[in-house]
Amino acid sequence: MANNCLEFSEVLPKLSEEEEAWLKNQLEIVHVFGDEEYDEDAVPDDLASKDPDWVGCRAYRDMDDYDADSDENAGFEYEFSGDDKDEDWGRHLWFRSAEYGNVARVAHLVQKFLKRFAPNDSWSLTWATTCSKPRAGEFGGGAVFVTASDIKWNDAYEFVEQQAAEFKQQLKDSGH
Repeated sequence: MANNCLEFSEVLPKLSEEEEAWLKNQLEIVHVFGDEEYDEDAVPDDLASKDPDWVGCRAYRDMDDYDADSDENAGFEYEFSGDDKDEDWGRHLWFRSAEYGNVARVAHLVQKFLKRFAPNDSWSLTWATTCSKPRAGEFGGGAVFVTASDIKWNDAYEFVEQQAAEFKQQLKDSGH
């Protein structure tokens, strides 16, 4: 059996203490009952035996295609590190995945961050899709480019399919 992976490693650099605190807050798991939101370990006793209306990282409460059934964590590994003396990244949030990471969730969180703290900045992440066996067609990758107003995707598989379709159309149009 082969293992397929989606791997990435990128940082959100030069965070202020306020920005870091906001990101930590967004990555907290919350349980939502009606209009009330509770941290994971602060659900009142009278609600503890009930199923919440929504569970997940606070950042994803407004994510249109969020699937709470897939998992209740961030969807990727992350670590806050560095300090203001680090010339390259300073205090930063490191996003990574060793086997699988949810790039859409990273992009959503970063876009919310940019809207709030850096509306004139952009951020990008590239990823690799790999397979533990040399199976044809199971290696690729992609990139996401995030601004406060847009998220743009580029995927190797989609690119190849689009190019093949355009090539076939050119052949058809030229009579071949």
